[in-house]
Amino acid sequence: MPIDHDDIEPELSNAQKAFRRGEQTPEEGLDVSSADLVQLRKACRLRSGAERLLKDGYYTLTIEAAFTSIERTLLFWLITEGHHDPSRPPQSHTTAINRSAEVGFITDEVATELEDLWNENRAHTYYQDGMATDDRADTMVTLAGAIHSQIVNLGRQSHECICE
Repeated sequence: MPIDHDDIEPELSNAQKAFRRGEQTPEEGLDVSSADLVQLRKACRLRSGAERLLKDGYYTLTIEAAFTSIERTLLFWLITEGHHDPSRPPQSHTTAINRSAEVGFITDEVATELEDLWNENRAHTYYQDGMATDDRADTMVTLAGAIHSQIVNLGRQSHECICE
């Protein structure tokens, strides 16, 4: 029996209204006007969240957040350097990786390895039969932190970073 509208009303209606309604309390630290800093700070939040989730044993979510933090961090750099129009959302989760390689920010080897890591592990962990483990989650948090730190330091934007 399919779920119909009456089964999830008013929760669905409330969620729709919440996304349409203005004048709400924004997440602290994300209330910046520049598109690049929004991406940087989302990456910071994703990293911090991944670390907390790892401690609590939520490895699937940790891996997801770590991958997304890498994506947001690369997007921050691309926007900062004028290589990505922030009004155009990335076409896929690996767009930032591939674009970073196209403009020479990361090597083709790094791009290929990151994309392979994404395709072979993130997707399998999240959608298919890959098992999220503590070691996999921990190494992804470490990788996301290393990429984030390198980019923030290269961009001389460490004062804008809100990582905990």
